Amino acid sequence: MKIKFKIKRYDPHSPDRRKSYMQAYDIEAVEGMSVLEGLLKISEQLDTTLVFRKSCRSAICGSCAMTINGRSKLACNTQILPLQKKHGEVVIEPLENHKVLKDLLVDMTDFWHKLEKITPYLTPPEDVDTERVQITKEDTYAIDDAQKCIMCGSCNGACNALEIDKHYTAPAALAKSWRFVGDVREGESNKRLMRLSEDHGVWSCVRCGHCTEYCPKHVKPLTCIERLRDRAIDSGHTDNMGARHVNAMVDSVRKIGRLDEAAMMFKTLGFIRSLGMIPLGLKMQLHGKMPGIMLFPTIDGIDEVKAIYQARNEDKVRERLAREKKEKE
Repeated sequence: MKIKFKIKRYDPHSPDRRKSYMQAYDIEAVEGMSVLEGLLKISEQLDTTLVFRKSCRSAICGSCAMTINGRSKLACNTQILPLQKKHGEVVIEPLENHKVLKDLLVDMTDFWHKLEKITPYLTPPEDVDTERVQITKEDTYAIDDAQKCIMCGSCNGACNALEIDKHYTAPAALAKSWRFVGDVREGESNKRLMRLSEDHGVWSCVRCGHCTEYCPKHVKPLTCIERLRDRAIDSGHTDNMGARHVNAMVDSVRKIGRLDEAAMMFKTLGFIRSLGMIPLGLKMQLHGKMPGIMLFPTIDGIDEVKAIYQARNEDKVRERLAREKKEKE
């Protein structure tokens, strides 16, 4: 079956101002043929100048991550015919949020730099023999997903936060951070959480969910980020806008059973910065984008809400004490 491949080409040394352009190729595809096999066929038979990365061809090395029909994917485990059936064509572009070197080849320097910054290895306490630490099934399950990462960069390529903030630690490095923060043998969890709570860390995530949706190995980076946020707040790293916003939201629901957005703004931004937001707030209210001031905000049945919070707090205290006890042992 003849399939049309549309590939975004880029040559940094081209004298033409139009350095990037789409080029089409027609190839003969068969059932079970992958996008990577199609690219190899093009580079071997039709155009030897086409540049892209590849290695294992088994969805293990992560080298062939690219944007395929608008989604971050591994070319080696994405089949051609289902794409053709769904989209009518196969469109291949370089991985988003990465500098393009040539054609489908992107620069991974920043990716590895972000990973290096989070200290990607265990740092056990000096006074603890980690060989004698008992690791339960629950301990293993807590970090199991994060250990599956193959460093392909698909999550970073799909990340909306990284698109607007190039200094953002990004989902791949944050998922790897949970791999160590969540490990019972780690001795520097508090220091890790303190660094990750700073600007461009865990609170810069916009929770779009693309990292988890597009991950080819089901690492669930968003879940890892949420666990890091939860652990950071439990550890007292709350002197940042993200943690203040969460605590303000929790406090609002606990006290009145609903969100008091005006009070949340003051608690999140502080009094002085909140004053500067008043004109925007008035415009939003005029356009129906913000609820009015509630004279009697508390909902009926608030006692039930408080009881849920009390039970949850008791569970979290028990979890924290059990974790601290295990770290001491």
